[in-house]
Amino acid sequence: MADNNNKTNKPYGLDMNDFMPAGNSGNKIPESKDSEIINNVMNNAPNFKLLISTRIKNLTNVSEIWDNAKNKIDCFNYIVQHGDLGIINDVINFALIKTEIKYMDVRSKELLVLFPAIIKMCKSKYIWYFKNGVLATWKILTYLSNVIIQAKQYQLLNPGRIDVSREDKLKIYDQIIAYFQDIIKLDNFEIHFQSKDIDGLDLDRFASELSYFLRKCKGN
Repeated sequence: MADNNNKTNKPYGLDMNDFMPAGNSGNKIPESKDSEIINNVMNNAPNFKLLISTRIKNLTNVSEIWDNAKNKIDCFNYIVQHGDLGIINDVINFALIKTEIKYMDVRSKELLVLFPAIIKMCKSKYIWYFKNGVLATWKILTYLSNVIIQAKQYQLLNPGRIDVSREDKLKIYDQIIAYFQDIIKLDNFEIHFQSKDIDGLDLDRFASELSYFLRKCKGN
């Protein structure tokens, strides 16, 4: 019985020493350089504190602009000009990604201002920013696709009709379409397509829906 118990207490075919750092036995815990770790943390603490303080200050400014502006263009202009991906990500999360489409308080002209910031996120080497950039693009696509497709098809079917209000909208829509085309052509999209391991993001489906949208805008 003792022998059987000994066997069940050991992983079959494994030597636990193989999982220990080189030069250490299975019963020996490697020495940690606690003082060095603590010193590194303490040395970086002021920079981290400054980063967080700056982020809070910028978010406070964005919140004030958002609450007081008659439209969202001023707020979107602020974050685009500021250029901080962290701030951009926070605002896009709030305004687009985590907001139900029927409650989105933005217009096509305002989204046009925001697109350069979204493209900047999609270009990022960091998965989190890339993912949210794509999700924001997808949300805008879902939000505007039917409206833009109908407007473009009307234009194709009625090329001689002049409507100043409609023409102004079409100029905005054409710019939005151009931004969609720029996003799907980004170099890092191909890299992410190959990995296909971004949790919560179906790139194949996004690309399929965006390609369909662009074809319909051309009348195909």
